[in-house]
Amino acid sequence: MASKERLYEVWMLYCTKRDPDYFKIWLETFISSYEQCLDVDFEKPLSRPEEVPPVLTLLPDNILQVLRHQLLQCVQKASDGLEPEQQNLALLLLKFLIIICRNLSNVEEIGTCSYINHIITMTTLYIQQLKSRTKEKEMMDQSQAEDFVRHSLAFCESLYDPYRNWRHRTSG
Repeated sequence: MASKERLYEVWMLYCTKRDPDYFKIWLETFISSYEQCLDVDFEKPLSRPEEVPPVLTLLPDNILQVLRHQLLQCVQKASDGLEPEQQNLALLLLKFLIIICRNLSNVEEIGTCSYINHIITMTTLYIQQLKSRTKEKEMMDQSQAEDFVRHSLAFCESLYDPYRNWRHRTSG
């Protein structure tokens, strides 16, 4: 697990310099610490994560505002077509939300915010892009869109079925 000191250090750099690259580094570091919580393969049996993600009160004070702002920017740019860097940021934001929601104490607060609306909007745009692809383009660049859609399904699961009852039922 990445050290809490490293996360704190990168967050402080982001807050003082307001450089989005530091926010991206913070997200990548946080996500790598809880990678086992990103169970987006709906066909394999569920595994129990070794460590539960932190409650929101243990995260930086303004993380939800920063997250909402970054996600809103991605949504606004998505209608014009996201560049690969923006697509990567949108996926990182989504992964962060999934991880946070794997701690059941966070589900209610995340569920009452506008995150789900933004994620559904972006997912709809990605699905429309996937449906309109020509055969030659299909092989080139659909994996990132498919990855986002798969993660958005996991996010919905973490919000609306946090105990994963449906997945338990379908796996037998």
